[in-house]
Order: sequence, then C-alpha cells, then structure tokens
Amino acid sequence: AVQYQYLTIEFGLSDLEAGSLLGMQAWLLVVFGILGAMLVDAFGVRATALSALSVSVVSRGLLAFGRSRETMTFALLGLSPFGEAVLSTGIYTVALKKLTTRANRAFAFGMQYGVFNLSGALADVAADMLRPHDFKLPDWLPRSVLGGYTHMSGLRVHVLVTWFAVLAALAVVVPLLFDSMVVPTEETDRPEGRAAAAFPTSSSGGYSSPPPFTPAELASLRDRATAEERTRGFLIARAPKAKPPLPSLAPSPIFGRANVEALEKATSPKSWLAAASASLLRAAENIRDLCALREFWRALWLSICLILLSKQWGDMDQLLPAFLERHFGVNSPIFTIHSINMWVCMVGPSVAASLTAHLDDFRVMLPGMWLMAFSPVWLAYDPGIPASITWVFLLSVGEVIWSPRQSAWVANLAPDGREGVFLALLSLKTLVTALPSTMLNGWLNMHFQPNCESCRDTIGHFCSESLNISAGDAQSLGVNTAVPMHACRAEESGHLCVGGDFSPRLVTPLDSSSFLQCPSTCVECPGWESHASEMWFIVFICSISSPLMVSLSLRFLRGEDDKATSACRIE
Repeated sequence: AVQYQYLTIEFGLSDLEAGSLLGMQAWLLVVFGILGAMLVDAFGVRATALSALSVSVVSRGLLAFGRSRETMTFALLGLSPFGEAVLSTGIYTVALKKLTTRANRAFAFGMQYGVFNLSGALADVAADMLRPHDFKLPDWLPRSVLGGYTHMSGLRVHVLVTWFAVLAALAVVVPLLFDSMVVPTEETDRPEGRAAAAFPTSSSGGYSSPPPFTPAELASLRDRATAEERTRGFLIARAPKAKPPLPSLAPSPIFGRANVEALEKATSPKSWLAAASASLLRAAENIRDLCALREFWRALWLSICLILLSKQWGDMDQLLPAFLERHFGVNSPIFTIHSINMWVCMVGPSVAASLTAHLDDFRVMLPGMWLMAFSPVWLAYDPGIPASITWVFLLSVGEVIWSPRQSAWVANLAPDGREGVFLALLSLKTLVTALPSTMLNGWLNMHFQPNCESCRDTIGHFCSESLNISAGDAQSLGVNTAVPMHACRAEESGHLCVGGDFSPRLVTPLDSSSFLQCPSTCVECPGWESHASEMWFIVFICSISSPLMVSLSLRFLRGEDDKATSACRIE
C-alpha cells in the first residue's frame, strides 16, 4: 500500500508513471513467480527461500537508501521480482501444501492468511505513524552512504523498517527452514480419475514422478512410524537431498586419463546443451500432461473469472491512498483505514474455515464474492472517509470467506509432486492482465483525482502554512513585486511555495483585501477538480462481473460435467 505513495511523493513520479512502473513490476512478479514455482520443484523450498531472501535484502536496501530514479527502478524491476515472487511461491503455497493433508489444508491456508495479514496490519499502523513526520539522521551515520542527506521522510523510514524485517526473516530461515513434507503411512493418497492417468503412482506411495523418496526409503520411513503416526495416517519427513551422479571413474589415479576425459565430457558445451534440451523436454512433457487434466482448466477458468474482483486489492493499494490524501490531507488515517483489511483477514480466515469446513467449496465462496463485489457501492454514491471504511470492511469480510477457500481448492486440484508447474501455468493469465490493470489505476488517478503538484513542495508536503515575505525575497523567487507579500510554505520542510510551478494564487500582496488560504489538501488547491464518484463507480461495475461469471460456470467448476459424462459411459 505504501509503494504507490512512496513513488509519487518521494521520487516525484506522476500517477501514470507510477502505475506503469508498478504494472511492469507486477508483470515481472508473475514471470519470476513461474520461475520460482519450477525452482521449488527442482531445488526444494529451503534453497529457493534462501536465494530469494538474499536478493530481497539487496533490493529493499536500495529502495531504502537510494535517492535516484535509476536506483529505484533497478531495485523494483531488476531485483525485487525475483526476491518477492520466488519467495511467495516457495513458502506460501508449495511448502504449505507439502506439510498439510486434505483434511487440514483449508484450515492451514486460513491460518497462513491470518498471519500474513497481521504483518500487513502492523505495517499499515506503522506507516500512518511515520508518514506525517521527517526524521533527522544521527550525526554518526556516514553521509557518503546516505547520499549527503541529513533527514529521512516518514515513508522512507517505513521502507527502511521493512529492510530490517527481511534481514530478520533471513536469519530465521537459515537455521529453521528445511524441505519437510507429509508422507502417508499407507498407499492411499493417490490421484483419482484423469489425474491418475496423467500422473501414474508407483510404489513410492502415491507421489507423482519423480517421487521424493525411493521405494526403499519410503518403506524404511513407514517401518519406523510410531503408533501415533500410524493412527493419524501420516508422518512428517525431511525430503532427501538430490545427489548428482558422479562421472564414471575407472580404476586409475585421481588425475588419470579416464577421470580427465569424464570431466571434459561433463563440462563441454555439447553436454550442457544436451542437459538443457533434456530439461526443456521434461518441462514440455509436464505442461502437456497438465493441459490434459480437466482439473487444470477448471482452476484456470476460476482464476480468469476472478480477475476484476481481485483488482479491488490493487484499488485499495493505489486508488484509496491517493483518494484519501488528496481529498482529506496527509493527516487523514490513510493506512489505518487500509489496515482494516489486514485486521479482518488476520482473524477472519480461521473462523470462516472452522465454520464452513463441512460445506461445499462454492457454497462458501460465492456469497463472499458477491459481498466483496458490492462493497464499493457507497463510495460510488457518496465518496468520503465513512464510505471508505465501509468499503474496506465489507471487502475484507467477503475476502476472508472466499479467498482462502479458493487457495485450498486450487491446491487440492494440483497433482502431488508437480504443484509448482501447476501453479506456474495458472499464473500465465496474469502476464496479460498485470500491466494493464496497474496502469489503469494510474490512469484513473490521473483523470479522476489528479495530484495537485502546484500546491506541494518537491517531496510532497502541502503548502499549508502562511507567512509574510519581503519584496526582495519575493523577487528572488521570480515574483515581480515592490511590496511585501503574504505567501504559503510547506510546514514540514519549510519550503516556500512561491514562483516556479507553484500556483500563483499561493502568494498575494500583504496589503491586499483578498484572503489567502494555504491548502492542506488538493481540494483546497486553486483550480483543482475531482470526479471520485465516477472512479468508484467504475470499480463497482468491474467487480460484479466476477461472481456473475462464476455463477454461470458452476457446473464446470464443480466438475459436474465430468460426473455426468462418466455416468453416461457406465450406462
């Protein structure tokens, strides 16, 4: 939520520039999310998480300490996509699925959803506390590292705190995160129907090829299972590390001819090309097998139906902060209102999961989708702070009803052992929608509630304080006058809002009878116009299309067409 404000205020990007940059980042997040899903399947959760967190430390550091647009762009587009997307896929989806069963998966995803949103809620509260202030840096810090600056804005301090949070996460992952997974004590967890045909199981215990354990390793694990593990039907085991085959070593000295020839063969470009070709062929086979599954198309169609409804999360991050700040000023509770979503999502998913676990997936999801779709109605009718609070609250209640349940539903459809590729293919549709969706929000801000740059200083503070200046000072700032002037300045920075691109109506002669109002919002800025009702009506119209499409596709999404076809074949 802070990111859009950070770009427009701290780096001076226009709404369209910020929307385009974040749209490109969202597109790259999808690309690297697909890559991350494949990396998790190939290298495991631990290695993937360590790599992603290491890159995230660098990218957050550049965002926190960098001052130039070039550094910011490199961090957002060059480093952040790998660090954040790969980490998200590895830990939040694949690892959680590997450590749960069908019986507790919905509850586990609900708990994960709650913990994730607790961190977001705390970040929002911190953002609102820090945002209105500028902070003087300690004198002992090296100015060369900080670009010569002596102060940090509240938004930049907030980003700095997230950098420390990523460092803390890396410190936790190194000693505590491993490639563990649920192993059934009996060969009962097998795919059914078409999934069984596309992904045949073996003596490895219901796992698709390639199995995480050899038959001997699996038999040994089951033999050592305790009575408690046998009763509950599964045990937790750490997946063995893949051991690359060594080159064939003939009985010769360590540096003998056979060894040298084997090493030369292994490191030759021809061998690398052959290995790459084999990997591509395996990936193509995986994709072909997945595309043959009706379960994959059901999951893909649901994700397509939910595109415009899910856009409300982007609206909450990009439209709402700009709406509140530009209409009600920097002291409006922007991120406190945004945090309502996080607080509801912290508690709500586990409660919703426990109350609805016995119900059909779509009997749970559809009411939540309709509630979330209708949540912006009041904002479209009467845009204001009460309507904003109501929108975020209703959006959040609808979200906790359908979103965690949808994640568990998709996870259940994913074939064991190929969860990463399954989720990666589902993400392909976002490659088409990520950039236009975020750019659309930038366009909506620019056309329906534009930034009032003529009434703000260079780092976004409103010119809200009035003072008297001499004729000489006014002339030095480009105002042609021979009398003292009444002018506006930014209270936080002390920057005088006179001359240049500032509104000429922010300065008047001291003896003038006209009243000078120094703006603390864009609404008070001379010549500024807003059409917020129309903007929120567009959000509402887009949202209701999603539950409507899902309602019309229920038979396909539930797999009832498959059941009817199977019954006809039996008859």
